[in-house]
Amino acid sequence: MTRPLIQLALDSLDRNQTLELARLTAPYVDIFEIGTPCIKHNGIEIVRELERRHPDRLILVDLKTMDAGEYEAAPFYAAGADICTVLGVSGPATIAGVVKAAQAHNAEVQVDLINVPDKAACAREAARLGAQIIGVHTGLDAQAQGQTPFADLESIARLKLPVRISVAGGINQNTASRVAKAGADIVVVGAAIYGAPCPATAARTIRELLDGAHHKFIMSKISGVLGATDKTYEARLTGLLERSRRIFVAGAGRSGLVGRFFAMRLMHGGYQAYLVGEIVTPSIQKGDLLIVISGSGETETMIAYTKKAKEQGANIALISTRDKSTIGDMADMVFRIGTPEQYGKVVGMPMGTTFELSTLVLLEATIAHIIHTKKIPEEQMRTRHANLE
Repeated sequence: MTRPLIQLALDSLDRNQTLELARLTAPYVDIFEIGTPCIKHNGIEIVRELERRHPDRLILVDLKTMDAGEYEAAPFYAAGADICTVLGVSGPATIAGVVKAAQAHNAEVQVDLINVPDKAACAREAARLGAQIIGVHTGLDAQAQGQTPFADLESIARLKLPVRISVAGGINQNTASRVAKAGADIVVVGAAIYGAPCPATAARTIRELLDGAHHKFIMSKISGVLGATDKTYEARLTGLLERSRRIFVAGAGRSGLVGRFFAMRLMHGGYQAYLVGEIVTPSIQKGDLLIVISGSGETETMIAYTKKAKEQGANIALISTRDKSTIGDMADMVFRIGTPEQYGKVVGMPMGTTFELSTLVLLEATIAHIIHTKKIPEEQMRTRHANLE
């Protein structure tokens, strides 16, 4: 399977906004689509400007030509368009006209199957006429009614025509890989990129998913979360540790495993560190510190531990995805990892993976901060490492 191309739909009427979006996403996008609203509002000049600014990217002009194919498409090819679209419902004569204009400029034609009753027949005819791309397209109005392009994509892919297949219709990071595996050569993305808090990050995420670079995807996700995390946390957590007589670490499930990693390194660093729940863990007292790792701040067992520690006069630190929670309301300090919107559904990082891995890296960074601040030699840490193993 060849590397799928990403096509970004530039649908804004605002010229400057369109050009800025192209600049931000250019490293991750293969085709800039000047959407129908954009080209109608801004005219042919925006084609020239995008071509001037991004000569190494393909420019598609979504004309949706319905008549006078050659006459309408020719000026846009002359202005720098690499691909122009023509509606499949326009008929063979119009499609042939756009193909003729494209051939005169060494360019390509995409036939859009939107609202075509017999999509398979139209795709065969378009390929016979010389179109290079067939566009499987579920429009915005159809999307609003719950329609998707997947069934049409599968039926067109089964035809095995000598064309590339482009797919548009609500594609996002959760569905991009699916449409590529189903046979799409070009994955068209719109709102999932231009409507994201950071369009460049959204485009990069989809690029990495389509490239199968899952390690890069995970690393970039964690990097984004930590980049949105308060940079003072390492120093503040170190200060809490230094002021505490003993340190107790608690977490459930995978968060508990992260807690184990941290407690072990604290022990190596010379702290009295204990894991809550172990049978050799002593009672917590005033002057001790309980560190709770809970993404939601609502884990029932952790709430019970926190209440008990609070009753004993211990200090509480919560590491979480939220500022406000049941445990957070009892805590003396809350360390929020990233921002709430970064914990939506992420394909490839299920359930709490984003929080758990980000927390692990933050806590390892805190250990590094302690080592450098206190100038603890690694040889000294090794003397404390378990030798009954």
